[in-house]
Amino acid sequence: MSVHVRPATLGDYHALCALFEELDEFHRQAWPDFFRPFEGPARTWEQIGRWLADPDSTVLVAEDAAEVIGLAVLLPRPPSPFAGAVPRKVVVLDNLVVRSDRRDRGVGAKLVAASVEWARGQGASHVELSVHAVNRHALRFYERLGFDVSVNWMSRAA
Repeated sequence: MSVHVRPATLGDYHALCALFEELDEFHRQAWPDFFRPFEGPARTWEQIGRWLADPDSTVLVAEDAAEVIGLAVLLPRPPSPFAGAVPRKVVVLDNLVVRSDRRDRGVGAKLVAASVEWARGQGASHVELSVHAVNRHALRFYERLGFDVSVNWMSRAA
């Protein structure tokens, strides 16, 4: 398998939606009290277009033989308004998904490496992401790639 990572284009829209739908379905199955089905495409054409047009965000795709098999969405995090926070530029790895039949073959690691490289090119000092606690596979994956827990965001019913 020869995987190549490149910036997405709007021509990738349908392949991106299929990957987002796979990700969304995983979340609905893993945490049905939090995620629900919705009408319409997994992500709108306009939303993906905004991510691609904004110089501070992007979508990267992993391809194998010209077939899109993975994606990474990179978005800017606004600077902290807290005067005591050390200034830093952060890029958020908002979504990462590899098609289920192509997982555990290094595709996700290539997408993360390309994401970090893109973030550095933007002048970012950090790449951050969030993982739902139910996604233990993803937690282990990101830890293997050098990510550490910085905040435990907790929730309970009111």
